[in-house]
Amino acid sequence: MDSPDQNQDQNISTSDVPTISIVLLLLLGLVLGGMLGSGMVYLISQAKGMEVSALLNSLNENSPLGDRNFIRQINLVSHLMTFTVPSLLAVWFFYRRDSFRFLKMHQAPGANQVSMGLLLVMLSFPLAQLTYWLNQQMPLPEWASSMEDNAAGLIKGLLVMENPGELLLNLLVVAIVPAIGEELLFRGLIQQLLQRALTRPHLAVWITAIIFSAFHLQFEGFIPRMLLGAILGYLFLWTRNLWIPILAHLLFNGFQVVAQYFYGDELEALNLESDTEANWISGLASLVLCILLGRYIQKINQVEQV
Repeated sequence: MDSPDQNQDQNISTSDVPTISIVLLLLLGLVLGGMLGSGMVYLISQAKGMEVSALLNSLNENSPLGDRNFIRQINLVSHLMTFTVPSLLAVWFFYRRDSFRFLKMHQAPGANQVSMGLLLVMLSFPLAQLTYWLNQQMPLPEWASSMEDNAAGLIKGLLVMENPGELLLNLLVVAIVPAIGEELLFRGLIQQLLQRALTRPHLAVWITAIIFSAFHLQFEGFIPRMLLGAILGYLFLWTRNLWIPILAHLLFNGFQVVAQYFYGDELEALNLESDTEANWISGLASLVLCILLGRYIQKINQVEQV
């Protein structure tokens, strides 16, 4: 027997609002939000007397604190205007007071749901490392390799943290804001719209995961990011609560930021040692454990929703 909340969710997801209308408004919002974000970044850079493109191309682990924080600030503005604001406005335009119900954010997640979701993400780390290694074995064209080198230098520069203030700022820019904004767009909107259009939940999860990974334009990490997107998508599909993938996404990004802050040198040495090797045992064990835990999460949420 369905609960009243489930019935209301179903009424919203099958409302008279055409899917194409939401998609078109969302696309318009993404374009306008990106343009507005670029304009805001330009104004900030002019006020600070800094050249954005030059800094983006030159930022590395030896860059000064002012340059690092400037790039963090413009990333924060850009992310909010590209992901968070357009997604919220698109849903609000059609659903108004029911916006959070449509996004499945109207209920606080249960402790069991949260703990199982976070555990699933933690168990996926060895699998992500294995798929990252496999991804690196694929040859890339010169233009893609050049983009990867620039992105790697930028990430190294952003992950330099010399004090707790930089750690907190990185957690905001790299973990908290992306977890909310990207989950709003990819799981809250794109996955739900695809599921409505295709009526095939698994296909919607994987197509969204592919779009999620492609959106980041980082080719060496395409497969592990797609895998993360699928895990987040299934957590949303099973729990019908967007807070679960948001928290799981936050954990995935935040764990890496905190680990870099406290154990950066050790992690760099470990990466250098494992560059040419793949840990198949831990990767395959991680895959098996993720499948088993995923089935358990699906089962307990089916029981809770009866």
